Amino acid sequence: MGKSETTHSKFRHLYAVLRIDLPVNADSLENSIAVVKVFSSKFAAEQEVSRLNKLNSGIRVPLRG
Repeated sequence: MGKSETTHSKFRHLYAVLRIDLPVNADSLENSIAVVKVFSSKFAAEQEVSRLNKLNSGIRVPLRG
C-alpha cells in the first residue's frame, strides 16, 4: 500500500470500479449501477478504469427518454 493510501491504516482500503448505465433511473438505482471489480490497489483500479474506457470509447449508447 502506497504512502498516500495509509490515511486510515486501521482499515483495509478497497477500490471499486463501477459501471453506471445512463440515463440513471432514480426509481431503481440498483438497476443502473453495478460493481465491475474491486481492487486492493488504487493504481490497479485506475488501470482497469483506463482499460475499460478505451475499450468502450467507440460505443455510443442510445439515450432513453
